[in-house]
Amino acid sequence: MNLQDLKTKFKNIIEISKDFIINYKRYFLAGGIFIVMALVLFLGTSSSGDTKSTSGVYKSFKKNNNSELTTLINNYYTAYAEGDTDTIATLATPVSDQEISYIAFYSQYIESFNDVQIYTKPGLTDNSYLVTTQVELKYNDIDTAAPGLDFFYVETNEDGKLFINNIYGSFNQNNNIYEMDTEISDLIAVYIRQQDLLDLKAEVDDAYESALESDANLSALMSDTLPAAIIQWNTDYTAQVEAAAEEAAKAEEEAAAAAEAEAQAAADAEEEANSYTGTTNAKANVRSAADASSDKLGSLESGTQITIYGEEGDFYKFDYNGTKAYITKDAVNVGDAEEETTEDTEDTEEEETTTNAAALTAGDKITLTSTVNIRSAMDSSASKVAVAYAGEEVEVVMSYAEGWTKVKYGKKEGYIRTDLLQE
Repeated sequence: MNLQDLKTKFKNIIEISKDFIINYKRYFLAGGIFIVMALVLFLGTSSSGDTKSTSGVYKSFKKNNNSELTTLINNYYTAYAEGDTDTIATLATPVSDQEISYIAFYSQYIESFNDVQIYTKPGLTDNSYLVTTQVELKYNDIDTAAPGLDFFYVETNEDGKLFINNIYGSFNQNNNIYEMDTEISDLIAVYIRQQDLLDLKAEVDDAYESALESDANLSALMSDTLPAAIIQWNTDYTAQVEAAAEEAAKAEEEAAAAAEAEAQAAADAEEEANSYTGTTNAKANVRSAADASSDKLGSLESGTQITIYGEEGDFYKFDYNGTKAYITKDAVNVGDAEEETTEDTEDTEEEETTTNAAALTAGDKITLTSTVNIRSAMDSSASKVAVAYAGEEVEVVMSYAEGWTKVKYGKKEGYIRTDLLQE
């Protein structure tokens, strides 16, 4: 996801959250966020859940007597009040980064969840449950607890243990983070229209209103303090996500630049290792590219010595005042002194050449005593692969009776007169 997508996503989240706070803040802030989630599901799904798989939702609420489920829900509420998102992640899955941030923020206002009463109906599969909880949410420094309803969809994992499928949790539903399974959402759509749940909701609504009327501090918390704090949390979280995305993009750019620089350094090092010298034989223009129509960077007088790094077409690539530039090959003589040496020794007698060849073994590493051309074939007129300088090292690949030895020079291979290796 790119930065623009992240900005759009979280702008939408802010707008959704603002509308949600305005329209449904009492349920959300009192812990009865099930109602909002239920409305979303009801409006967003069909009634196709009226099938055999949903028959259990038409039965009356069953007061929970499953000790494992009781422990799961109570542990969840305890961890939530403490802001212990690590524990929550072991009880409910998945838990998004956004929800983790929200729990860390919202739990600062919560003292405890009290008098938790659990009601269940069968879920879509065996050993799954539609769970409604009636709770008393006690806020810090507020005398009166806020009554509320909450909802969980609980399933059994592969190990046979119960867990909260957090895709259907209130936070995720209100923020559209995870995609729901259609069959489960249809089942919930049927569940929320049942009379026993509507009756319980009405009862909790009355209790909530009475709590607000009896405690001005609770009323102020619900109507002013928490809505403002939630909007600020949204703003801060969005800024953090955008900053993280920008930091990640910056790190990616820096990594790419570093990789490019490393590759260029390696290429430069190879060029440097295989560089050789030449001398201009006439005044010549210096170009920015291996093209006679490219920008002119300057010119060199005849007799100027240059360091050559390679060939590109009809041009040599060379060092020009610390910059890589190009000069036409016709204007440069390369290795003239060495060529004369090579020509002068070319007629060595066959007997001596054979003896010299036999003295070189594959794998031998030889330090050169003079500058020599490395040829593409066993011929002094063959094209040059590179120029090796006195003091540099070559490795023998194979020595031939013809008086030439194939060598490895850096990453290149070519041929050198055998007698030049035995000077």
